[in-house]
Amino acid sequence: MILPGQGIEEYEREIVRAVLRRHGLPESILMDIPLPAPLPCFEVHKRIPENVLIAGLSKVDDRLFQATLRISDRQEMVLDHTTGSHVTGMVITEAVRQMSVVVGERHLLTPTGTARRFILNSLQTTFHKFLLPLPTRLEYTLEHIERKGPDRLRFKGRCDFLQTDVLAASGSMALTVIDAQRAEQIEAVGIRRTTRTLAKRHTEQRGVTEHLALGRADAS
Repeated sequence: MILPGQGIEEYEREIVRAVLRRHGLPESILMDIPLPAPLPCFEVHKRIPENVLIAGLSKVDDRLFQATLRISDRQEMVLDHTTGSHVTGMVITEAVRQMSVVVGERHLLTPTGTARRFILNSLQTTFHKFLLPLPTRLEYTLEHIERKGPDRLRFKGRCDFLQTDVLAASGSMALTVIDAQRAEQIEAVGIRRTTRTLAKRHTEQRGVTEHLALGRADAS
């Protein structure tokens, strides 16, 4: 039997079937494992469908959510960051982020029509064994939530990656969700403060340099 792994989608499966036919082998040896549809891009804050890593999200209870990892061969981090045969840590980390975001979007926030921004506060990942590009179950556990209004909350959760019911990796992420306009205001203040400080330092350093240059010229 041939078990299709991550990235072996319908196009690639048809290539495998053609090779089997060419060698006189039955197509049935390619296991027909269904491919769950990836989530919409906007729910995981991505723009390109191939970069979505989460499929089949379901709510088990108020604290536990499950999904399936689905990796495309055209995923951005697969194309430019692949070492060995395992799923790289960068892909796992991005899957933790996407899982955290979609749980927040679907199950923690109240729809208000207001644009909101997810701000990352902390991230920690642990790798217990190599995660292989094979069917993987994701379990997200909500560990803490603090509501400050319909468009503002803080929450933290842990996402576990399980293959054959064995824990391969896990990631913990804390996020703050605020009104997008407020987030832009905070960013603007930070930009002004930082650029002014850099400009002031540059001016002061330039003044010291010119003074030293003048002093050396006078001395000569």
